Amino acid sequence: MANLDSLSDAQAILLACELCTAKSVSALPHLQQHFPTSLTTVRLFRILLSFLPESTPPQQYTTVLDEVDRGVALTPYSGDIDTTKVKNVEESVAWKRVRQLKLLPLKYPHADKTQATDSLTDFLIHRAHKIDVETGLQTYILELILPFYDRSELLRQWLVSKILPLLRSNYEYYPDKEDMISLAVLEAMDQTTGINVLLSMTGNNPSVTDLTRNLRGLVGPWMCGTVQSKRRRLSRDIDTNNVADSQKESGAAGWDDVNDWLLSQSLLEFDSVANTLDSWDGPEDVDLGGYMDIDYSTESGRLRRSYGQVGLAIVYATEPARGSFERLFQITMRVARLLQIDTAMDTLNEASLNALELDLTTISSASKASLLQNGLLRGDNALTIPSSQSISFLQAILLSTRILRDYGHITSCRSAASMCLHGNEETQSWEVTAVLDMIVKQPMPVQDWRKIREQILWLRDWKGSNAFGKIGECHGLFWKVSKTTLEIEILKAMVTTGEYRLVAEVYTEANSPLDLAQVETAVVDTIISFYDTASNGNRSRGKMKKAVEILNAFQPRFPKSNRFKELTALIAATHALSFYSLTLQHGVPFQPVSIRVHPDPLSLIEKVLDQNSKSYTKLEDLLSIGRNFVTAGLVSPDKLSQAQQVSLLAERRIISMAISSALAADDFGTAYSYILTRLTPSSLLPSTTSEISTTSPVEEDISWRAAYNAGRYRSPTLSSESDLTSQITNLSQRMELLSLSLILAPTADPLPEVLGAWRRCDEEMTILRNRESQEAEEWDRRGDQQSFVSTVPGSFAPTDRELDAYENAQRQKSRGFKTESGRRFDAEAPLGLFDVARGAARAFSKNLTPLQQHQQQTKEVKEEGEEMSKSTESLERERVRKRDVVSNMVTGGLASGIGWVLGAQPVNR
Repeated sequence: MANLDSLSDAQAILLACELCTAKSVSALPHLQQHFPTSLTTVRLFRILLSFLPESTPPQQYTTVLDEVDRGVALTPYSGDIDTTKVKNVEESVAWKRVRQLKLLPLKYPHADKTQATDSLTDFLIHRAHKIDVETGLQTYILELILPFYDRSELLRQWLVSKILPLLRSNYEYYPDKEDMISLAVLEAMDQTTGINVLLSMTGNNPSVTDLTRNLRGLVGPWMCGTVQSKRRRLSRDIDTNNVADSQKESGAAGWDDVNDWLLSQSLLEFDSVANTLDSWDGPEDVDLGGYMDIDYSTESGRLRRSYGQVGLAIVYATEPARGSFERLFQITMRVARLLQIDTAMDTLNEASLNALELDLTTISSASKASLLQNGLLRGDNALTIPSSQSISFLQAILLSTRILRDYGHITSCRSAASMCLHGNEETQSWEVTAVLDMIVKQPMPVQDWRKIREQILWLRDWKGSNAFGKIGECHGLFWKVSKTTLEIEILKAMVTTGEYRLVAEVYTEANSPLDLAQVETAVVDTIISFYDTASNGNRSRGKMKKAVEILNAFQPRFPKSNRFKELTALIAATHALSFYSLTLQHGVPFQPVSIRVHPDPLSLIEKVLDQNSKSYTKLEDLLSIGRNFVTAGLVSPDKLSQAQQVSLLAERRIISMAISSALAADDFGTAYSYILTRLTPSSLLPSTTSEISTTSPVEEDISWRAAYNAGRYRSPTLSSESDLTSQITNLSQRMELLSLSLILAPTADPLPEVLGAWRRCDEEMTILRNRESQEAEEWDRRGDQQSFVSTVPGSFAPTDRELDAYENAQRQKSRGFKTESGRRFDAEAPLGLFDVARGAARAFSKNLTPLQQHQQQTKEVKEEGEEMSKSTESLERERVRKRDVVSNMVTGGLASGIGWVLGAQPVNR
């Protein structure tokens, strides 16, 4: 063994450096005993830290570290220490070399400077970082720390919170992971980052158990070390009276980020988080490797409640598409068992549809912010803090949403709770309607509407259909909707699906929950809804067929109902209207709802007349449609007419439309016929039974205008070159209509206008009559001339006396014809008598002498003049001609109109 006494302190230091470089560290404790002042514990640890290679297995020098830390060589050194490299170094040179040594600081530069540590702890932590940086052999770190972790609380906490998660993640849990986490990176992470990294780790084949294992083996140790560190820092800064409270706050606060992460992750991987909640018991369920025991006795209750709050928050935050209601119910039951809380129900099935006795006093005061993502984990959230009220309320919400889901109406617990707690009556009523619409639209061949009704009523108050009395606040999903309203909506849905017999049994019997008036209104509303949504007015198709089916099913139960009568008339009118082509403005096809919403349904008939040629000939069909409009209550009486006159008003308006359509189609004859048979009062047509015997100012306004418009109508096909007889006939009919319009006018205001039109027609008639007379004379003249110059065998040439007599007779006849033509109205004239007499004279002239011929001719002329005069007087007495009738009508209308203006009384009064 070398003589160490010959070495100086500087040489001893250099020798220690040489031994560390050569990995012969076993002699260091013996060397320290010889030079205790120069080779202190700190200096030796720094020399080991600076010169001992990091690849040296820790078991080769852990005993040396223990002896150096104690300052005593526990085992005698039997080897030989080679001092040849330093004993010949001069003293001055040796000190110079010592001063040039770059020894590393004992404390790790990034370590917490506020923590009180010893030299061995500082050395081990610094040495562990150097091993990780230089070699990456993290297993050496555990071998280095294990012999000494029980000597220091800080070292034990550092081992558990840093080394244990590091080794488990890199070597045990995920050995195949490409990127290993270094010790420096792990220590540099803050609490939130560390939780995210450790919980987000998954292997090449991730399973649902990864998250549970990471919580137990990675985050659990990580959080325990963090909590202990916070406790120590807080204990130095607060009074001893508040130590317990501060420790309680620090312990629970360390897991808040874990709870936030679980809630956020549940939105992405619900199944993984749900399995974790089933298998992990919370912050107390951690794997510290046996190196440390953590005491949660003062805060275990709070940590457990915080963990349970995460479970309830996840139930509220999960959308139905990600998690089934059965699984969510299991989470609530898991929280209840974990915290030993009694609940309102144990299973999520239909057997639980009994009356729930819930105390929701605290729940009812929860704000809307309580259901937001950032408010679910708040400490004052009554909805998610585990309690008997919150869990029972959530279970009722889950059962309600499960029932709605079975009927196709999928909603989340958050939405259902928000509607229950904060929805107004309108919102809840809309939700009820949406649920029932979804049930109606379900493609199910058979639906048990008794069961559906019971479940919907249970959803209202969570008590069922047999519950009576006042409903507490928020006690039910639709608790703000009155029971009557709910029953009406259920009734409408049952009628829609064709459950007529069940509706009659439930709602029309003695124990009906609704009045008969309410049932009638609900059925009528359902019929109207089908009517309004129908695309075709034919009652044998689509939704119109369904409306007729409902109407026929329930009308016998309400025989005196006016509303059913109105619906019958409305459907009949719509059905009749469906056979016509009808397009509304902007090319919108006609639909039945257009009738109900139209401010003037009768105007639709006018569109029918415009868009369907010859439709004016189907007047009875159009009148039937109009009468049904009136019966359906779509035509309201105006200020000038009474209710009983509405039908008459509508009929005359439709007739007027048909007349206008006929005139537009140049069918004056049909228009003339409609006016005489439909609009002329019975007093003017004694031989005709009028369909409309009563008159009123409003009706007469329609009638006279129709007659006036037809009277002044000029046919474009009847020109001056047309048949004269047709022109006279048409003009006489027009003058008759103008005279009729003057009689039907309710006031004297249109008198000048009508008389002006009539005067123009009369002037035109005079011209036509003169033209007719001239044509008749010309025709007779040409005929007579042809007779006198006839060359028929046996005839003779007339004498001068005969020609003079003929000319005198013609002039007398012409004067008489002109006088008569000015008075008569029609185109027929008493012509032909002279021709008969002249023909007879020609026959007798063959057998008479010239004297006899002269006498006979004189006698014939005299008799012919007397006969013509008698014939004319007889015709004037026996025939009441049309022109005289029209003249009398015009004169009477003029006299009555002027008398009406002057206020004079008629003569017959």
